[in-house]
Amino acid sequence: MTDHVISLYVSATKPGYIEHALTVSVDEVVVDLEDSVPSDEKDSARDVAREFLRAHPGVENLIIRVNQPRGTALYDDLSALVPLGLRAIRLPGARRFEDVSRFFSWTKEFVDQSSVRLELMIENREIFSDITRIVETFPQVKALTFGGGDYLADIKSESLESLWEAKRQLVAVARECGLPAYDTVFSDYHSRDLVFGDALRAASLGFHGKSVIHPAQIPVTREAFSDACS
Repeated sequence: MTDHVISLYVSATKPGYIEHALTVSVDEVVVDLEDSVPSDEKDSARDVAREFLRAHPGVENLIIRVNQPRGTALYDDLSALVPLGLRAIRLPGARRFEDVSRFFSWTKEFVDQSSVRLELMIENREIFSDITRIVETFPQVKALTFGGGDYLADIKSESLESLWEAKRQLVAVARECGLPAYDTVFSDYHSRDLVFGDALRAASLGFHGKSVIHPAQIPVTREAFSDACS
């Protein structure tokens, strides 16, 4: 793996896309059960992820973004997928220490907690006050990732400067915790210059990687991170 990590999101509603994603040159494939899945398709998307894990046991670069720790969807995700070997998980929507603690209490029902690798998504202001405590309590947290759209919705803002201020704060907290920080997605995948500029700014800020939503963004994003590190 490179010094930076590029993660490609693929919706669990598109099983053919998941298969294709594993053939491209990317560090992590993130199968999404959350934002890209309508509420009335959660069960069918979970079934897709379940069948995929059964058909591809032990895929090392596969991560699943589960649902938020509110309601029953997260528990349903864990009970269906962890017994099949899911160990790399991206958790969105946590607002406080108790949300992450609940996640681990549930995973403990199905697997030894020490085998879980968690990427904690930062999507609201509230979670910042508990990040250090979470990381100190749960060494299974291996990275902090940023959810930009959800963060702006949480603070009821459309300001890009507010977004970048939160990114700076996240990088600083991650550094204090000794963890890598991964930047949020960039929605425009048609303009190479815009993709490159956004990724270069993130890399220059101190992010260790970035999530993307389209394979075309992968080489451009990787080039930007390489340039920033050279």
